Amino acid sequence: MTTMSEAVTDVVVVGSGLLGLSTAFELLNRDLDVTIVGPRTGEHNGQASRAAGAMLTVFSEVEATHAPDRIRLEVAQRLIARTGYQAWLDRIGEASGRQVPLIPGVWVIGNGYGTDDTAHLKAIAAAAEAHGSPAEFAAPGDVAGLAPQVRASEALWLPDEASIDPGALVEALTTILSAHRRCRWFNSAATGVHEHGEHLAVQVADGSTVLAAHLVLAAGAGVTGLLDADLAQEVAAPPLRSGRGVSVVVRAPFALPAAVRSPNRGFACGSHMVPRADGRVYLGATNRLSTEPDYGRRATLDELATLMHDATAELNTTLRDAELIEVRVGHRPVTADHLPLFGRTGHPMVHLATGTYRCGVLLAPHAATIVADGITSPGSTAEHPYSPRRQVHVPALQELIATSTRGLVEMLCQPGGSLPAGSQELLERFLGAALHEIAAGSSPRAVAVRRLWERAPMAECLPLLLDAAGRIR
Repeated sequence: MTTMSEAVTDVVVVGSGLLGLSTAFELLNRDLDVTIVGPRTGEHNGQASRAAGAMLTVFSEVEATHAPDRIRLEVAQRLIARTGYQAWLDRIGEASGRQVPLIPGVWVIGNGYGTDDTAHLKAIAAAAEAHGSPAEFAAPGDVAGLAPQVRASEALWLPDEASIDPGALVEALTTILSAHRRCRWFNSAATGVHEHGEHLAVQVADGSTVLAAHLVLAAGAGVTGLLDADLAQEVAAPPLRSGRGVSVVVRAPFALPAAVRSPNRGFACGSHMVPRADGRVYLGATNRLSTEPDYGRRATLDELATLMHDATAELNTTLRDAELIEVRVGHRPVTADHLPLFGRTGHPMVHLATGTYRCGVLLAPHAATIVADGITSPGSTAEHPYSPRRQVHVPALQELIATSTRGLVEMLCQPGGSLPAGSQELLERFLGAALHEIAAGSSPRAVAVRRLWERAPMAECLPLLLDAAGRIR
């Protein structure tokens, strides 16, 4: 028997970002009762969805240094999501009465800021061509809106990629879910989850409790921290960390018909500008790994300076005259192997929709389908490469230092720094040797570096390791 403060439902979705709302939408279409727990406006601190550039980058996230198996896996999954995206938007538009248009095409430009830009563009083009998608090299002068301080050397047009306004998409889904007769929405945060007889009990900050047969955790990097100790042990989810990103929206003094970006660099997604409605332009984005994210922390002047310097230098010098409309901070959830967590966990009633890193907007409908399949057809997604039950490969620290110091040097040179000819390779070797020696030692500095690595065993952790090595005496 339930009390007045309890609600009973088929599925509770914790999280009101794009992944949570997309999953709720899919579950409702499968005739399930759904309860959402999360702030309704989407304006809460740290949400990645509204801070995202929202480029549907199937191919342009590829890097020349990525292993072939990783490229094949990630591109194949992103392509599945992209192929059905327009039909998904059509369903949302019909149900909400709000059309959310895609802006076709993404330009990827290479210049002197990135020592590997030519190799990255070739890898991106090869990935597109391997999947039957056009990838057209062009002169930088053909790119509308591109007027950089640093001369672009080449440009690659990807007509099958696209961009979208994630705020408009979230609002359309909010319209649908708020009015749906089988959807209930608690406009408050979840504070804890535990087992309660045959149900899972989700505690809500407003004092309510929701009982459900299934739980979908879709609230970013901190979601598994809601589980009580016994439940967390059975769920056995791979660890999640946060990639903090700062972005801005401006009113630019030029027209931008399609997104323009540089390749990934320095553990970040490069500089990019993305068209929004009414002449607005999105500029993004920084990326700094955090093991203990502070969701209430605002953008720093250093983050904004880096963002604006790189945008004016690499994309368009007249951005210095743009009118600033808003600044957003988002926390992208990321796993050690950089693959998302979609579907049933070690506990048959707990499901994840998180870990999408820089591809959350693109993967949202794909994630929703995988999670819903795991609920309505138990066992059907157990072997999916994004399953939370997969074995996550963690590289050895020494291996990662050997392969990722170039990204560390690129990060240290931001914003706009440059090194004399030959110095970059020298600095890479020095930093690699120094980190190797520190990590292998027994000093307090070495212990702290290894402990930090154990918490976030991925390339993006290298700046944190460098910082830790410098602070501890």
